[in-house]
Amino acid sequence: MFYFAAMTLSALVSGQAGAQSFKSPIRLVVPQAPGGGTDLVARVLAPGLSKALAQPVVVENRPGASGQVGTQLVQKAVPDGSTILLAVDHSLIIVPLTVPAARYSVLSDFVPLGQAVRTYWTLIVPPNTAHKDFRGYVAAIKQDPMLRSYGVPLAGGATGVIGDAIGKHAGVEMAQVPFQGSAPVLQNVMAGQLPAGITGMAEAVAAHRSGKAKVIAVSGASRSPALPDVPTFQELGVEGLTFQTFVGFFAPRGLPFAQAQEFNAALRKTLADPAVQEKINQLSFQPAPTTLEEASREVRDMTRFWKAALEGKH
Repeated sequence: MFYFAAMTLSALVSGQAGAQSFKSPIRLVVPQAPGGGTDLVARVLAPGLSKALAQPVVVENRPGASGQVGTQLVQKAVPDGSTILLAVDHSLIIVPLTVPAARYSVLSDFVPLGQAVRTYWTLIVPPNTAHKDFRGYVAAIKQDPMLRSYGVPLAGGATGVIGDAIGKHAGVEMAQVPFQGSAPVLQNVMAGQLPAGITGMAEAVAAHRSGKAKVIAVSGASRSPALPDVPTFQELGVEGLTFQTFVGFFAPRGLPFAQAQEFNAALRKTLADPAVQEKINQLSFQPAPTTLEEASREVRDMTRFWKAALEGKH
């Protein structure tokens, strides 16, 4: 387990007295490995949450089984505000739709506390690969079956939909290689151990800008300001990949509404801090503060979207 104490004693002393409804410390469970996008977001937001809630916030990485390990830990936790989940929509929404053994539902087992950030997905290839762009990549996978595997930080879901769409576009069958988090995907792509990877923009941008890997396509309806030189899949003729992904906070079912309101207020206050916004933008995420109602509505909408998508109705 990896821990990060996100609050100093002075911040604890100066915190608001009204936030004492939260037990100390607050465990912020991240169901992905250290170094990935969700983990980085947690470490950016933890100090501000600590200050606003007047309690230490400790980031605890619990990766495994496409996010199931950490998610199930929070699902079974006492709903008193001492254990909070920060997770990408994939592990909360898509995994239980595709893996019956997950045995949790975002709609019935968790309380949405607010979205934090949004981002898009990227297709990355090694820096020394012969193909210079997406069209070259498609031509290569048509000719060489060994190039049709791609690494992913989480099995199935959005990454699988993207891989399948690429395969359909090229007229070949792609092979997904799951890892526990984005960091090992990037490491293997940069080292040339994988011919391609699909990962979050936050992880891919730095590698692309440094020349350690090449991003050749991104999801979304328009190009990302972080990668204005990279076309979207839609521009390249690959349909159905305009979706984005969110990272949000969740509590176990049964958390008192007053605590949910208190956490949401602390989150929105943290996200309103210009210094925090700058750090989030540097990670190539977009700050996405929501109310409790907005967060719940987005979760319901995304659940309907992915249920239909996975059933082939989109």
